[in-house]
Amino acid sequence: MKLPDAITPRINTNTALGQALISMFKSVEAELIQEKAGPGAVKIIVFGGCAVHLYTHHRISLDVDAEIYQACVPLGLDLQSLLAQVPELFVDERSARMMELNYDLQYNTSLGPIHEDYWTRSIALKEFPETSPLHIHIAAPVDIAITKLGRATDHDIGDINALLRSGFILTEDFRRLALQAIDVYVGNKEPPTSVLSNILHDYLEESDVEVF
Repeated sequence: MKLPDAITPRINTNTALGQALISMFKSVEAELIQEKAGPGAVKIIVFGGCAVHLYTHHRISLDVDAEIYQACVPLGLDLQSLLAQVPELFVDERSARMMELNYDLQYNTSLGPIHEDYWTRSIALKEFPETSPLHIHIAAPVDIAITKLGRATDHDIGDINALLRSGFILTEDFRRLALQAIDVYVGNKEPPTSVLSNILHDYLEESDVEVF
């Protein structure tokens, strides 16, 4: 049996975590408006567990792993400090516990493989329109999966499998783009290549499908 075509990725921000993420960035947007920053002055792309949650809801994350893709801010405005100052409280729907969402200032896309076309495939959040000084994009499912091949913790592998099961990624696209990203990765190429092979082998075996 051949794998079906990929499903068009859908982002759902209506969960408690999704709303906390929007609220966090709305605080930054308000500050940029006050500073009279122009449309699209700051462009941020979100990876990590929060991005996976918006696509699959299979788990929550308390850290926002994101890259400032572009920033043209008024002199004297420290964007990094501004992001660090806006933690958001939310109630986890599963445990009913109060949680705190924080922007991770240590996150860096160079920590793992990443495909050069990741921005092109990213999806803009409608809550931050073209006229806003802040544009927030969510990395495409395949690009999130590629970045997670670097550390490959249990959470990372679980996230990749959740994205594969969602139907938002074609396995042949994942393999092709991941190998391209690993080829230019500055770290040890063997671990992410091995992780990729194992994940695809297990997923295809579990799904009882073949890639043609």
